[in-house]
Amino acid sequence: MKVYTIDQFKQIQANQNYKYIGLFNQQGQPLIPFNSNKLSASERLREIETRLLSEALPDGYYFIKCKNTVYVKTPSDDYAIRKGEQLSENAQTVAPVQIIEKPVFQPEVLSYQGALKLQVEVERLKMENSNLKREIENLKVEIEENKLLSEEEAPGLMQNAKSWLEEIMFIGAPLLDKHFQLKERQLELRAHELRMLNANQPARPMQRPENDIRPEQNKGNIENIILTFQDNPDTYNKLAEFYNSAQSVEEFLHNVKLYDENIYNQFA
Repeated sequence: MKVYTIDQFKQIQANQNYKYIGLFNQQGQPLIPFNSNKLSASERLREIETRLLSEALPDGYYFIKCKNTVYVKTPSDDYAIRKGEQLSENAQTVAPVQIIEKPVFQPEVLSYQGALKLQVEVERLKMENSNLKREIENLKVEIEENKLLSEEEAPGLMQNAKSWLEEIMFIGAPLLDKHFQLKERQLELRAHELRMLNANQPARPMQRPENDIRPEQNKGNIENIILTFQDNPDTYNKLAEFYNSAQSVEEFLHNVKLYDENIYNQFA
C-alpha cells in the first residue's frame, strides 16, 4: 500500500472531491470520524491536517478513509498517511492490517427505508394530534351546553326548594310548639314536687345535740326559733342540719353565725 503525506492527500481530495472523510489509526479506530452533512469534507480535512501536525499525536502511519456515502456497508477508499519527518524514507508501505470498520451513526444521513419510516411516523403523529384537537373541541362544546342547561334548570330547582321549606315550616312549626309546651309543663310539675318535698319532709328530724352543756331553759328557745323558719325550707333545713350535727351550743351558734349573721342575732 502506498504511503502519502498530508499535502499529497490534499491534492487527491481536490481531484476526487470525496463527500465524507475521516482519520483512523492502523487498528481502524476513528481518531476523527466521518463528517456529517452539516460539515463539509474540506472543513473535516482541515481538522485532520491540524491533528496530524499536532505534537499530541505520535509520529507513525494513519489512514484517511474516504466515501461519497455514509452507508456502513459501502466500502471506503483508504489512504495511508505518514506523520513525522524522522520515519524511514524507504518505508513506503505499511504492513497490511485487517481493519474492522465500526458503524458511525450519522443522524443527518438516512437510508431510504429509514426516511420512509420516519415520514410514516410523522404522518401518524399528525393524525393523532388532529384527533386530539377534535376531542378537545367536542369537550368544550359539551361543557358549554351543560353550563347553559344548568342555568336554565337553576330557577326551577330554587323554586322547588323554597316550596319544600315552606311546607316543612307549615307542618313542623305547630309540632315544635306542642313539644316545647309539653317540656315546659313537665318542668313545672317537677319543680312543684321538689317544693312540696322540701316543705313537708325535712332532711332529718331535729335532734338534741349530744353533750349539750347549754342551760336547760335555752333548749326550748333554740328549737322554737328554728321552727319559725318552716315557711323557708332552705333555711329551716340548714338550721336543722347545724342543730343535729352540733356537739355543743357554742358549735351550733358558731355555724349559724358563719351561715347568716342576721339569723344568728335571733339566737343571741
